[in-house]
Amino acid sequence: MAMGTPLAVAKLLDVQPNLIYRWMAELERPSTSNLDEWKQRLEVSLRAPKPAGSHPRRRASDARLQLVT
Repeated sequence: MAMGTPLAVAKLLDVQPNLIYRWMAELERPSTSNLDEWKQRLEVSLRAPKPAGSHPRRRASDARLQLVT
């Protein structure tokens, strides 16, 4: 399941982004003392309802535009 950017994951886990990259590259392993807490945060984030996105072909400024004929 996709979680987003490594920066978003780092913010969620409250760690430095370089740690996320090091874990992804398997240069380091996450500390076991925080592992359960981080897993719980990720699971909660994945289960949380996401806000509905805007229509893909509309921008916020489009409502103010008027066609000139």
